[in-house]
Amino acid sequence: MAEVSVVPLTGFALDPAAGLVRDYTRPEGNRPEKYLERYDRLTLVYDAFRSADGRQIILNAPPMLNLWAPFKAGLRAGGQPVIRIKRHVWKRTDQIRIPAAEGALSVNMGTRTYDIPVRPAQTDRFTGLNCLLALNKNNAIAWVRDWVRYNVNRHGAEGVVLIDNGSDTYPLEDLADALRDIPGLKQGLIYSAPFPYGPTMAASRKGERNPRFFQSTMLNLARSDALAGAAAVLSVDIDEIVHGPEGRTIFEVTRANPLGMTTVLGFWGYPASEAEIPALQRDHRYRTEPNKKCNRKWCIVPGGIIDRLAVWDPHQVGGLLQNLFTVSKDFRHMHCRGTTTGWKTTRKPFPTELHHDPALDVMWERYLPPET
Repeated sequence: MAEVSVVPLTGFALDPAAGLVRDYTRPEGNRPEKYLERYDRLTLVYDAFRSADGRQIILNAPPMLNLWAPFKAGLRAGGQPVIRIKRHVWKRTDQIRIPAAEGALSVNMGTRTYDIPVRPAQTDRFTGLNCLLALNKNNAIAWVRDWVRYNVNRHGAEGVVLIDNGSDTYPLEDLADALRDIPGLKQGLIYSAPFPYGPTMAASRKGERNPRFFQSTMLNLARSDALAGAAAVLSVDIDEIVHGPEGRTIFEVTRANPLGMTTVLGFWGYPASEAEIPALQRDHRYRTEPNKKCNRKWCIVPGGIIDRLAVWDPHQVGGLLQNLFTVSKDFRHMHCRGTTTGWKTTRKPFPTELHHDPALDVMWERYLPPET
């Protein structure tokens, strides 16, 4: 039986009445209604944990922007000011590392003082394991279980880290329980992270901070905590299935790359008809001709060259290095069009002409047979 646990993140929101909230990333006059509705002005930090070696407390946060100066000035450990704070500023996320001083952590912001709970690290559980990483919100438990089963059977995955963004159709313990008896799985972790996801829109101009803070921060939270010592990490969504030549796994190929990374290009896969949506992954046995492409995903070695140089993002890690030296010629991921909760408001129309792919029949029968 795998050890699978639910870990609530320790972050919190600001009280707007205390006089401080996050500035917008867009100038006034360029803030559509959807941006204003979904932009996260209140979450100060998503999480704080003590590093595995006990030397640091690591905070993962949305971009601090105007909140950084008062945060740094107001941070206290055991009531005393904290010095030697290190802040890493990335495109959509900040990470703050502070010496692991004695005493409770708190911060004075505006007219309020906020306690900052600090949880233990999860690193040791996943050290040396081939791991999966994905966000989840209300995906059917059967979909998540099948996604893990496939990757265990096909690629030798041993651990799975899920970041749950406030699922409300089932208790997270039910999801954890569904993963525990998967043969071959050793460790599982579900971070409970019910924070605002943010506007689903790109930056409107060059140099603007993308307002979708949550996903990038969560990937890098897992990177610095549970997955810091993993053998390799495959970052694909629940509706994305990686396949390639028999006899090799995506983890093996990634460890063999001198840069410690594989970029996996994608295409769409479909169930027999739109009427079958929502559908299991293994119901996707059809393609279009030509095969429609979708966003790339990646597998990475923590501590490898690209991991040391670049921040984790959903589709991009390493910029030019990723584009030139890590794209796999053999492995692809299939984005399952019908495995969806319908959370995206806009999707491309369902194709009018589909072609059955017998190779997908073989793949599903070999690596995701029906459970008895």
